Amino acid sequence: MLDISGVCHDCEATTSPSCWWCDSGFGVWFLETLSHLLRDWSVYAVFLGSFGVIAWWLRQKSERKTLFSQLPQIIDLTAVQRTLSEAESVIAQLATEVENPEEPACVQAKPHVSLLQSQINQVASELNRDEIRLMIMGTKGSGKTALLQLLQSKWEPNSSKRFSFREAPSFFGASTSALSAEIAAQQQAIAADLVLFLVTGDITESEFQIVKRLVSGKRTMLVFNKQDQYLPEERSLILDRLQQRSQGVLSTEDVVAISTVPNPLKVRQHQSDGSVKEWLEDQEPDISRLTQRLNYILEQESQQLVLTSSYSCAAALKSQAKAVLNDVRRTRAIPVIEQFQWIAAGTAFVSPLPSMDLVATVAINAQMIVDLGAIYRQKFSIQQAQKAATSLGSLMLKLGLVELSTRTIASLLKSNAITYVAGGCIQGISAAYLTRVVGLSLIEYFHTQDPNLTLNEANPLAIERLTQILQRVFQHNQQLSFLQTFVNQAFDRFSAAQPQLVAAGANPLPELASLSEKPYPSLAPLPTLHPIPQEVEVLEQNRTGMRLSVPNLDSTTLPF
Repeated sequence: MLDISGVCHDCEATTSPSCWWCDSGFGVWFLETLSHLLRDWSVYAVFLGSFGVIAWWLRQKSERKTLFSQLPQIIDLTAVQRTLSEAESVIAQLATEVENPEEPACVQAKPHVSLLQSQINQVASELNRDEIRLMIMGTKGSGKTALLQLLQSKWEPNSSKRFSFREAPSFFGASTSALSAEIAAQQQAIAADLVLFLVTGDITESEFQIVKRLVSGKRTMLVFNKQDQYLPEERSLILDRLQQRSQGVLSTEDVVAISTVPNPLKVRQHQSDGSVKEWLEDQEPDISRLTQRLNYILEQESQQLVLTSSYSCAAALKSQAKAVLNDVRRTRAIPVIEQFQWIAAGTAFVSPLPSMDLVATVAINAQMIVDLGAIYRQKFSIQQAQKAATSLGSLMLKLGLVELSTRTIASLLKSNAITYVAGGCIQGISAAYLTRVVGLSLIEYFHTQDPNLTLNEANPLAIERLTQILQRVFQHNQQLSFLQTFVNQAFDRFSAAQPQLVAAGANPLPELASLSEKPYPSLAPLPTLHPIPQEVEVLEQNRTGMRLSVPNLDSTTLPF
């Protein structure tokens, strides 16, 4: 039933010319059916529905608060100088540890030392620069080049600031080249003070993830380019969606729409003789919203922009120096692990009782922990090492790694009846394999810490973190191809050593020492020092981690 205003008094719906909900009787039937079905449960249904709405609202509020907490906080000069000092200390320690010209790892690392030193000096010398570095990022065809040229020709001459502009490599799709371009773009963004990220419509999920990574450590604006290709109502709708999607990541003012190369406008003119004349008329580019926002940011935040990017560069260089230092130490640690894995194998091979295996394995792993700690500048006492080795052994039993590795190795030895009968062979190979897993896990554990720059007393191992590393390393070394190679290598060593062990009679341990000193083939080529790692974990000013790529150090200058 409608009144003159077109409002139904039964359901208060504005309709015309009739209210389908009421006139059809469907609304009344639906409500009666719902009441009949729910009966006494109707109160609970309303309560549960209200609870669900409240829970959803709280979740949205929590997510938004979390995103806001990741935004960079104020970085002062003291924080930048402290990070620079930390980076210089790591580089100095790296320079000290690569002095031996006879080690291949040292020869490979030395060029990195000089590059790192030159870059850290450059960052320190530019703390007070007045030039602002702008980076333009976006997918292929987003209009980066056109925007860069407009900013240089139309905006920069009218600004009191000095600028350097850089266009990041275009990335598009999921191909290898596109992913490489995306990594390169994020590498270069580290040295930028302000990033303009271009989209040409509604933002994709992959683009949004890149923006979130950038925002967590870099002043960023989201720019909707080519708005002229949409109808006026569509432009407004897309801009609103971008601003809503970016809530909690970017402020509304940092999401703007522009047209760098607008399409020509068709003009139609009616002549006096009744004919119609048409032509295309070029339109002026429209970047006014962007330049207004840039002017405001530069007026309020210029010094903060410089300090923040300097902090990012210093943190990235520190991470690079840490990665190279860890590479050098890892190269030295691998032979130590291989030596102890074969000692463990030989001991288990000749041991008559499983209990003796356990005692010997703990003693061997304890000594390995001491030697690895010395490489990583952590001084373990024998008591600390024995306690750590015991904890690691219990952890591997609890996780089922001992049983799983023994079963897998036994299945690989079944192909050879002679080796399968020899139970000591299975025990020896398992002991060698598990010792290797323990050693590699300790290396990864040390790499998760800030590198020790002086020989200090070692702290107790963090068992929870070591558990995760141990599981990951075990899974990584569970490939059948690796295990088959390992088993073959171990069996070759046992075959060569068995006559000596038999001749040794009841006192085989002296022979084990000579067994461990024999040359052993590496399971794989020892890791070589790659150029400065492409990915580092940068601890930004908000004390949250962010995965970012770092500039390639192929010259002595930063990307700008």
